[in-house]
Amino acid sequence: MKIITVIPTKVDSKRLPKKNILNLDDMPLFMHSVQFARVTSHENRIIVSSESLEVARICEKYGVEFHLRDKSLCGDTEVVDVYKAVANSINETYDLFVGLQPDNPDRSYELDSYINYMLENNYEDLVTVNNDYKRSGSVRLMYFQKLQKLEVSGRLGIIKDDATDIHYKEDLEKVKLKLK
Repeated sequence: MKIITVIPTKVDSKRLPKKNILNLDDMPLFMHSVQFARVTSHENRIIVSSESLEVARICEKYGVEFHLRDKSLCGDTEVVDVYKAVANSINETYDLFVGLQPDNPDRSYELDSYINYMLENNYEDLVTVNNDYKRSGSVRLMYFQKLQKLEVSGRLGIIKDDATDIHYKEDLEKVKLKLK
């Protein structure tokens, strides 16, 4: 299966400034999502999308493909719009699209487990929920061609994921302890 993974890594966080590039275990926070995406049995193209040239420099250092995001797709933009913009800027076709939030460094399963769960249950769109069953979006899977047309919620499935969603310095400290 040929997949593409996009990690939307903006730097203008209101609650914890520049959280996505803060250091966690000797690497920027968003790189934990890159590392997560690299562990798969599928062919996977990984792209970090950001408005920040600082993120671009980090991507270059770690050998990660970078997509310069238009500033209109920052702020409180719906993340699926960012995913669609990246998908439509590509001249290749993929089977699955994977969206990974950059601030969830401790996902519950490996990427292939999420993919297998989606396929085994015949979902067209899969999104993670937290322990309170609220949408977390730490992982989002959908068919690539449906995303390009913005047809993303045909047969929607959810999967529980206990990933820490980092919003504040306390969250970052909590996950540091969890990852030890």
